[in-house]
Amino acid sequence: MSISKNILSKALIALIWVIAAVLWLLSILVEETFGWFSLAWAATIIAGSTGLVMLLRALFGKGTVPGKKFKVWFGIALILVAFACLTSAIVVPGQIIWPIIAIAITVGILISILAVGGKKWDQGDNQNVGYKNYHQRKAEEDAKKLKDGE
Repeated sequence: MSISKNILSKALIALIWVIAAVLWLLSILVEETFGWFSLAWAATIIAGSTGLVMLLRALFGKGTVPGKKFKVWFGIALILVAFACLTSAIVVPGQIIWPIIAIAITVGILISILAVGGKKWDQGDNQNVGYKNYHQRKAEEDAKKLKDGE
């Protein structure tokens, strides 16, 4: 039995979902105490925390360049969804929404660059210093055989 390397982040996301669902249930059952909590607050917590975990996995996790970039942009999208849910949970002036979305997108670009180290794509073997293609390796092998007297 092997344990996934991402178990901590997956367990954290699941725990946050459970907490949000329990708070939502409490808002219905114990309205005088948790009446302020609504579906919009639950969605804000779920989307925001899941987006943050995705960003952290992209920054500190291992993976391919496209995979990291996907995690960054998926995390940013979830944070924007959380912001949209937050605006419906509380009253936010309309003129502030677009600048915040612009900030989120530009921060996403910055995190994407930092997460992948500026690489556009995974580097192939043929871009490594000293790489030899099949024909070069075969020629060296033949030269070595000739030199050894085979």
